[in-house]
Parts: sequence; C-alpha cells; structure tokens
Amino acid sequence: MEPFAFRIGYLGEGFYGFARQPGRPTVEGTLVEGLEQRGLLDPSTPLKVASRTDRGVHALGNVISFVPRVPGPSAARALSALHPAIFCRGYSPAPPGFDPRHARSRRYRYFDRGKADALETYREGAELFRGEHEFSSFGRRDEPPRPTRRRVDRFELQTRGPDLVLEVEAPGFLWGQVRKMVSALRALSEGKLSLRALSESLEGRRRLSLPLAEPEALVLAEVRYDFPWREPDPAGRGRWRRRWEAAREDARLRWTLLGEFQETLGGERSEP
Repeated sequence: MEPFAFRIGYLGEGFYGFARQPGRPTVEGTLVEGLEQRGLLDPSTPLKVASRTDRGVHALGNVISFVPRVPGPSAARALSALHPAIFCRGYSPAPPGFDPRHARSRRYRYFDRGKADALETYREGAELFRGEHEFSSFGRRDEPPRPTRRRVDRFELQTRGPDLVLEVEAPGFLWGQVRKMVSALRALSEGKLSLRALSESLEGRRRLSLPLAEPEALVLAEVRYDFPWREPDPAGRGRWRRRWEAAREDARLRWTLLGEFQETLGGERSEP
C-alpha cells in the first residue's frame, strides 16, 4: 500500500495534547490505538505528524501521514469514526519522501477574549513581529538548542464582537511562540511592555520573560503543502457539526474557534 497524508481536526479539550503519553488520553494515542484495533495500521509503521499541539490546543488542519492497509478514502472515513472529537477533513496520496513536518507554512489563530478595544495597540505590536527576527524570548531553551531566528510571514488581526482574532502564519514556530506573542501584545495593551522593549527583544538585544497565554483559545488552522486535498465524506459534515455544537456547554470552548468549526463542517465556509 502507498502512504497517504490526512488533514485532521480535533477539539483539544479532554486530551493531554497530541503526543502519546503513558496512561493519558492524547490525540496521537487515540489515533494509533484506534487504527491498530481496526487493523488499518501496521504497528511497525510510524504515524508521522506535522505539529504536536499542546494540551488544550485545537486543530482544524493538522496533518498526519501513514501507510494504511485500506484505500485512502476508506482510511479517511475510519479516522472520523475513532473519537467524537476527531475528524478527517481531507486526504491525498503522499508525494515521494513526504514528511508532514516539512511544510510550506503553518497558520494559527488565537481568540483573545474581551480585547477588541486594544486593536490598535495590538496592530502596532503585530507590525514588529512581521519579517525575520530573533525569537529567543518567545520559545524555550531546548537541548540540543534549536535555531531561534525565525520568520513571520503574516500577522493579521480582526475584531469579532468584544474579542480579537489573531492569525499568524510562518514556515515554522518555536514551542509556545504564538502564545508568548499573544502575551507580549497583552502586556503592550496594559502598559507593562513598551514597543521599544519589544523591538529590542526581536533584535536580540533584550531578553523578555513572558508567560504562555491560555492554550484553549489557540487553533492550528492549517498546514500548507504543494498538493491539493480530496474531501472524504461531504455528506457527514452535519453529523460532526452537531457534535461541536454540543461542546458549547464547556465555558472554555465558547470563546475559541468553535464557530469556525461549525461553519467549516456545516459547509457554509471552506478553508483554502
């Protein structure tokens, strides 16, 4: 069988992040165990992923790749049946040597609750983030060290009622980078951080100590590659939309991308 790539979405609530952890429910563990139980995944064949999202983070367009024991469309439908909070939005035969980590870009959205009044201050800060900069203040110290000079291709903001929606796109991100960028913008709006200090940190001349913004408002919206996706089950959108609507009972999900999930799955809007 040939390898396939699958575009998956999930609500992060209830999982301890994407990566497998012994004795804890994770997205990866749910996928691997479910596929193996159904005889669709060879235990000796690794499941590859574009982004290992943290606990509480949601996804509309994360990407996994593996060699299914059934045709690609059947594997895509099976992925949507493994857990109520996980669904498959697209599939494609994987190009030769495909590794989902090597993407053209990644796009995240963050919903910052009650910050619409700070739009102009946020925009001033977002302008500083665009381009190539030193992001050592916006990641963590890894061993071995990872390069901290990164490029942000797009950083856009819009209001949605009393909230702000932040959309950031880049070839890759450090661990926690988007959530620390949000914290920096919050500090700017509260007068706890100056534009000069932020600029100096991005030039590598100042080290900032920034907390991580809440993970429940972060969504991995898309991971881009140079091939198109095929839709696995157009008729099943309504079923998944009803499941997301049930999640409104959780207060932490009311101000995240839940509305975007509903629109996408209900066919009212399509992602690029």
